[in-house]
Amino acid sequence: MCPMPGDDVTPSVRPGLRPSRHSGPGYVANPKAPDFELDAPLREAAARWLNLVPAGHHGGRESAQDVLETLREHARSCPDHTVEALWVAHRHLRDPVPAVRIASLVLASEALWWLGHFEDARRAAQAAADADPESAQALWRLAVALYRQGRFEEAGERLDDLLELASRFAPGWALRGQVKVWLDAGDPEAGRADFAAAAALTAGSGTWVVPYRMADADFQATADAQVRVHDSQTGGSSGGLVDVVLLPDKSRVERGVDPDRRWHLEGPSAGGGDSDSLFGGLGGDFAAGARSRLSFGTRFVLYQRNIENLCQDRATLNEEIRKSVAELFDAALESRAAIAIKGAPEQHAEGASIPGDEDG
Repeated sequence: MCPMPGDDVTPSVRPGLRPSRHSGPGYVANPKAPDFELDAPLREAAARWLNLVPAGHHGGRESAQDVLETLREHARSCPDHTVEALWVAHRHLRDPVPAVRIASLVLASEALWWLGHFEDARRAAQAAADADPESAQALWRLAVALYRQGRFEEAGERLDDLLELASRFAPGWALRGQVKVWLDAGDPEAGRADFAAAAALTAGSGTWVVPYRMADADFQATADAQVRVHDSQTGGSSGGLVDVVLLPDKSRVERGVDPDRRWHLEGPSAGGGDSDSLFGGLGGDFAAGARSRLSFGTRFVLYQRNIENLCQDRATLNEEIRKSVAELFDAALESRAAIAIKGAPEQHAEGASIPGDEDG
């Protein structure tokens, strides 16, 4: 199904805020992987990937001994140069060494994911996992692609397989926690053990947290209070309160909307929909004198579980709700105010790089 007007189909994670993780010397879980061939649909998809790469990147072939190290280097920094990484992956897909072809598919999947081509990212990762079912890197890229497409049960199955191979890979535990929340959003305990495992593996860093869950009525009251704060600061009336739902509609995720989105803006304005990226420059209070009257029909939606997933305690959650309401008003009123509310750090598991030897 094609995206609907107002749906934000941009990738959810910006490169600068991703955890820095990369593979060690092993790179692929099974360096003696069996020989295999790319099937016809995958070869056709690979030809399309090349169209994404400007001609200036079409360089010569590396020597064989440098191939795996080149792929490792590109995997470490893929979000910073996705097009170049895709070209490097593409030109090694026919390498005579099966392990190199698997690594190329993994790198291609990561590059395609950052470029927003989630189905091709899934297809490349699936081919790598089919060729080597014990490649933790392939399983991770496959799980991430499935999650981004709203295929949560399948993503959970691949994460189960991954964590059998890489039990110290914290983003894998965190993402499995998010999957379990999607599969049972009404249960405030869903995914808690997995979130706790991720937090324990990175104790002291604050990268991953065990989410603080707030009662639905309490969350709604907190959001409504922030709307009233806006009205008092701007001297106007917003004309309505915020709708709180647990998660985005799954059908919208399947059309390309970020499953981790914190809020949604519906309304008649040109900027309606999920109108700001999760990872834009965010923070602060409402600007005095900003236009304070919303257009008729504007609807604010906060996604409770996605906001809670970032917050380890009530104080942080209150600030994150405050920040999300400020962002909604900023988008709806087109005030472009400098928002200074800090909120919670924007850490999302699917932005992590592939697991390395240290994660086994």
